[in-house]
Amino acid sequence: MKRATLALALILLLLASCIEPEQAAEDRPAPYKQSLLPAFQRDIASLGEIPRYHIAVSLDADALTLNGRQQVSYTNEEGSKLGEIYFRLYPNLPQFGGQMEVQRAAIDGRDTPFSYEAGNTALKLPLTPSLLPDESLQIELDFTVQIPHAADDESHLFGLSQGILSLPNFYPLLAVHEAAGWHLDVAPEFSDAVFSEVALYEVRITAPLDMVVITSGLALEAQPNPDSTQTVYCAGGPMRDFSLIMSREFQLASTTAYGTTVNSYYLPSDKSGGQAVLQHAAAALRAYSDAFGPYPFAEFDVVEAPLGKKGMEYPGLILIGTDLYRTRAEGREFLVVHEVGHQWWYSMVGSDAVNHPWLDEGLTEYSTYFYYLMIHSRAAADELVERRWLIPYQVAVNKGLDAITDQPSAAFSEENYEYIVYAKGALFFHALHQTVGDQIYQDIMRNYLQQYRYGIATPADFLRLAETVSGQELDPIYREWVLTAR
Repeated sequence: MKRATLALALILLLLASCIEPEQAAEDRPAPYKQSLLPAFQRDIASLGEIPRYHIAVSLDADALTLNGRQQVSYTNEEGSKLGEIYFRLYPNLPQFGGQMEVQRAAIDGRDTPFSYEAGNTALKLPLTPSLLPDESLQIELDFTVQIPHAADDESHLFGLSQGILSLPNFYPLLAVHEAAGWHLDVAPEFSDAVFSEVALYEVRITAPLDMVVITSGLALEAQPNPDSTQTVYCAGGPMRDFSLIMSREFQLASTTAYGTTVNSYYLPSDKSGGQAVLQHAAAALRAYSDAFGPYPFAEFDVVEAPLGKKGMEYPGLILIGTDLYRTRAEGREFLVVHEVGHQWWYSMVGSDAVNHPWLDEGLTEYSTYFYYLMIHSRAAADELVERRWLIPYQVAVNKGLDAITDQPSAAFSEENYEYIVYAKGALFFHALHQTVGDQIYQDIMRNYLQQYRYGIATPADFLRLAETVSGQELDPIYREWVLTAR
């Protein structure tokens, strides 16, 4: 990830490591490649014409507004013609509390009409003529975002709170198109909201000079401007989305894990928590790399955020709530390890977190079993199964809150969402593990990562792969834990 700075000396240090313009001209993917470890830099070429975003945003820290312009290179790889294209405007979700407006849209340099749908969380651009398979176009969007300011004692994913400016999904993000059409689902406030495909990103962020700027991707240059601002140039990919968080107060501690630089950003009063979070994150990156397959990116950031006792995942970047640094240290390790797990199950292997939320959440939950097994002991891992999933799920059953696991997030209530999606989902993977054994379970996970890396998997895809790798009929445990409610 990137570091913009509190001091000119650090800016100059970043400038010393930036790429030369002629290098980028000679090798078009070069900026994106630098965000990957050398062993994975060829992955970009293997993905074909995935979308490429070029985004420039400027922060007015006093007015709490972002002014942005983006260009997206898009190729129709859907196998059928497209009569329209959609972008998601996630800041307009009720749980985000922001206000995003698009002032102008253009396709291949020509202004085009647009309209809002799905409660102003989707932008529709009609295509005339339709975009045929393998045809490409350039889309330009000018946009503004009004950023909410939350009270310091509130948990807040998007906006300013506790001196931290958290701006996930701050730009118009291409919607996912599948055979049934465009995904425009609006998720309930208690669940994850974003479903996206991988893309390549070049992003320029202009912000006050004293802001520490942290994003998905890698900072390649930070340029001070005459007006006491800085422009930070970042690149990254293949990534499912691109997020931004900044503060004037962040301090930094770093280490490495299998060649990846791991950064912990925290508020000055939370240094001990910031150091602990750093060690947990590095240990989790190593454990999951050993268990499932290597982490591909050159940097990974874990950042203190105004999320209370919760966390949130983004590509190459996770947020950990301030309570975990202060009053809830007993839950810190598990939450960090869970969010790191999403770098495998959500970031590398994508799935529809709105319509099949259990697939990434249940798998990420259960992946922590292997962390506890490898870092602590089998007894600690088995205790996790009992305390974290079996007991909570039995509570749900006793309360009459059990439900079919494979349902859209909107089919759950806030009361039973975590019981079923997280706990019961994890218990399916535990049952699978017990059925096939340690080695075959890890073979399933490694094959799942290899086959669907940078792609999107469905529950049916996972079941089919698990049966192929194990050579076993797994429908009985799948029906019990995924398709049945007690």
